[in-house]
Amino acid sequence: MQIKIFNNVFECLDVTAQLSLGSHATLTVSFDLGICKCKEFFIKIFETKSKFEIESTKFLCKGCYIKAMDIEPSNRMNLLVHSDLINPVDLSIRREDFLNDILTKTFDKPHDIN
Repeated sequence: MQIKIFNNVFECLDVTAQLSLGSHATLTVSFDLGICKCKEFFIKIFETKSKFEIESTKFLCKGCYIKAMDIEPSNRMNLLVHSDLINPVDLSIRREDFLNDILTKTFDKPHDIN
């Protein structure tokens, strides 16, 4: 599964969500650091206590912050993420957003053919 954080796309090994009675959730997100070069990115977010959004084809999480980070010797990194709001996403809306992102990046410089 891929997730998008601060306009960066990351390949995840696994994402699980623990929902609560309110609108918030706790996510566990796992990465293979041999494939996904994201260790420094998430350490910076964790150390600065930054809030962010997580987008995927299945859900959108707002008001996220990293509660805990676990880096295993096997090059696996697990993040425990708190989300203030988690919503399932209609795939047709997400597809349109992804296409608009691609078109915006492609046609941002109309005279650049490289």
